[in-house]
Amino acid sequence: MLKLKGFTLIELLVVIAIIALLMAMLTPALRKAKQQTKNAICQAHLRGLGLGLILYLGDNDERFYMPKAGIWGSNQIMWHNDDGTIIDKDDSRSYWGVAYYEYVKSPELFGCPSSKQPHWFHESQEDAKIASYGQNRYMRYLNGTKLTNSGANVTPSEFILCQDHFEQLLDDNGDMLYQQGQWNIPQWRPGGASWDGQIYENAIFEIYRHNRSQKYESGHCNTLWLDGHASPIAYSEGEDVPKRWYAGK
Repeated sequence: MLKLKGFTLIELLVVIAIIALLMAMLTPALRKAKQQTKNAICQAHLRGLGLGLILYLGDNDERFYMPKAGIWGSNQIMWHNDDGTIIDKDDSRSYWGVAYYEYVKSPELFGCPSSKQPHWFHESQEDAKIASYGQNRYMRYLNGTKLTNSGANVTPSEFILCQDHFEQLLDDNGDMLYQQGQWNIPQWRPGGASWDGQIYENAIFEIYRHNRSQKYESGHCNTLWLDGHASPIAYSEGEDVPKRWYAGK
């Protein structure tokens, strides 16, 4: 009869060391693959939103929705009432995506898998997860212009509708990616005075949320453009982002 020989302590330690070494080698690759997957999902979501928004334009005389509260309406994260029904698009607590619900049937498309939900809103943690993109205020402000016509004052492939952000409404108050003074998005950089006088040190990481490294100056911001395509904007201090991408020519 054969006798099975047990492992010695040294042999066990060698095996454990080999496994640890393999894990150390594989973990960065797995992390990168996970980041790339999340990035691909985010861009797919944005392209889906683009299709819905373009359909909305076609049915509404090429005009985006203007809340009754004007430019500043639909500036929070709420999708649902307490009973689970969709919140009114003119409710002061509503997320801007609610206005396009009929055209973008799945609110989940407004959620980015790399997003850390904004932490100043406490009304609905679940709704915050599907309120990942900030809407460019100028897409409302330019209502009345035939935005998708070739003679309009915007170029569809160079006009931002929405993008990864810490805010739900990009109101051009230190929150857009073009250079404003020394750099861009001064409101959300460390030390910047932000909402209600509070400071959110992680805000810039929520904006440049994809493919981040340990370096502060890293990552990119996925962006949806008026012609329906989605693309990244790499971290910068704004010198390579013209204001016309938000406000038109």
